[in-house]
Amino acid sequence: MSYFDFDALHIDDRKMNEAKQLGLQLAPTQASLLVVGEAGVGKTSLARYIYTKSRSPRLYILECKNPYGFDFSKIDGGTLLIEDLDCASAAIQTELMKLAERNDGTRPRFISTSRRDLRAMVKQEQFRQDLFYKVAVIHLEVPRLEDRNNDFQKIVSFILEVSQIMHGRSGLHFSADAYARLAGWNWPGNIRELENVIERAVILARNQTIGIESIQFEAVTEEIATDFAPGMSLSEVEKRLILQTLELTAQNRTRAAQMLGISIRTLRNKLNEYKEEGVA
Repeated sequence: MSYFDFDALHIDDRKMNEAKQLGLQLAPTQASLLVVGEAGVGKTSLARYIYTKSRSPRLYILECKNPYGFDFSKIDGGTLLIEDLDCASAAIQTELMKLAERNDGTRPRFISTSRRDLRAMVKQEQFRQDLFYKVAVIHLEVPRLEDRNNDFQKIVSFILEVSQIMHGRSGLHFSADAYARLAGWNWPGNIRELENVIERAVILARNQTIGIESIQFEAVTEEIATDFAPGMSLSEVEKRLILQTLELTAQNRTRAAQMLGISIRTLRNKLNEYKEEGVA
């Protein structure tokens, strides 16, 4: 699903509204935009929405996690939506820099998404500084779902409506205790997780009322990789889980500590250990 009608959905959250309004203001321009935020918050949805409000004649989409088969030579102006720019390999960064330096009228407008801090990646020499200045002129921050209390009920209603259309259902609504369970969850996977939970609830619903038994949460969000092998030491499992959670939260230590159920002090001490090992 992962698409929101930003025109139909009235946004009350201040940060989200600021990102939307700035995006609308800059949509008709050629300004390079970088949409940042945690995994699952709706960065790509906002980026696509901005494109629809632009005057760009065509849209190219580059998925940096899976760039295979993408032909840079076919780009002829328009807009290039770069998903997960923070995952771009050195080779992809080189190709993007070549695009940014075109002066023959075929240079595209860049709208990118990232869940990691590209400035920090530049300092760590994981991302090209010259490319950063080309593609990250204006930053738009999408807040996490847990911080959008004023919008939560409207987002739930929107996803419920779309899920019903997808699965041929109609007239469904949540019971009071089912909605309370949704509202009480901290949503580590953000809107993407909420979509998953509501879609499953729509499928499982036996009648018009979605009860609490249909609200099921995954123990571990799919964004955290499950590359733990038998025989791996407990300390190695712990290290991988901590580093993957930090990546999921765009290096937000407070948020990562909350998800891991540890104190920020414990997390800081662990990271200092990994830094001494040359890992973090």
